[in-house]
Amino acid sequence: MKNLLYICLLCLSLIACKDENSIQTFFVEHQEEPSYSLVDISKTLIDFSDTDLTKDEREAYNALDKLHVLMYKATDSTQDAYTKELKQIQKVFKNPDYSELMQFSSDGMKFKISSIGEENTVDEVLVLASSNTMGFAAIRVLGDDMSPEKIAALISKMKDANVDDNKLKGIMDFLK
Repeated sequence: MKNLLYICLLCLSLIACKDENSIQTFFVEHQEEPSYSLVDISKTLIDFSDTDLTKDEREAYNALDKLHVLMYKATDSTQDAYTKELKQIQKVFKNPDYSELMQFSSDGMKFKISSIGEENTVDEVLVLASSNTMGFAAIRVLGDDMSPEKIAALISKMKDANVDDNKLKGIMDFLK
């Protein structure tokens, strides 16, 4: 009887534990905060119908489901809070369950791209884009068995795609 009680307590403690450093936990904990804005974007926002896609690029597009974007807007009066929040999200991106794909900077923006899943087929691509003047965005690209190489090729084609500006209104309004 005593062993059964210990097993039950162990099970309850394991169920009650959550991964504080998961991107999903971060999104849930911050989505209602006034400094943050959460936008869900369907893959239909990007129209590739007028763009010639290779078979691999078409497969990459079809593997995508949606994007979840959590943004934090930085202002001159919120630089201390911005620095604190940025450190929190950077800690999440260091989660050992996430495989870092690349880091780079462009036009004052820093980017970190990671993935969740197997090496050749990932179920989630994570992007952290940050700028001291604008803030940061954590982006969850959700899909099924996405190939990182194919996704990278698709991203390079995005400059040729048509994007529905009306669907980006929530993002643009937040950044004003």
